[in-house]
Amino acid sequence: MGEHSKLYPQSRILNMRSDKDAISIGNATHVLGELMVYPHGGQIVIGDECYVGDGTRIWSGESIVVGNRVQISHGVNIFDGRTHPLSAQARNEHFKKIIASGHPPEMDLDERPVVIEDDAWIACMCIILRGVHIGRGAIVGAGSVVTKDVPAWSVVAGNPARVVKMIPENQR
Repeated sequence: MGEHSKLYPQSRILNMRSDKDAISIGNATHVLGELMVYPHGGQIVIGDECYVGDGTRIWSGESIVVGNRVQISHGVNIFDGRTHPLSAQARNEHFKKIIASGHPPEMDLDERPVVIEDDAWIACMCIILRGVHIGRGAIVGAGSVVTKDVPAWSVVAGNPARVVKMIPENQR
């Protein structure tokens, strides 16, 4: 954790890998939400001067990288995997293992890295799904479900999120 960064009382840091390098928080970053890496893998890197809002969940089985000066509002979910298998039988077995002994150290949730570049803003109650790359300065509107890459300096909204406008150069 970097200098002048703060974890608030409601923050949760769940490092199931027990690897101190699995979660990295830059300087002057404030985390009110939950950061979790699974025991089978995962890494979360959050840059400098970021904000992770109350009730936000960032869960990684592979890699989630958040740039500098990124604001992630409250109630946001960012996942780099499916969180459960697609097969009903495999999903039930996965659930039973979690209940019996916690998250299993071997699992395949078809993870794909998530990247959120510098100066992006993720508004409240958004869902960012696996494999998404959010470009520099992009804004994701409240309640959006992001399933595809977001261009730099764009505003996206909806379910699924789509570009609704570009941010003019004089406002970047």
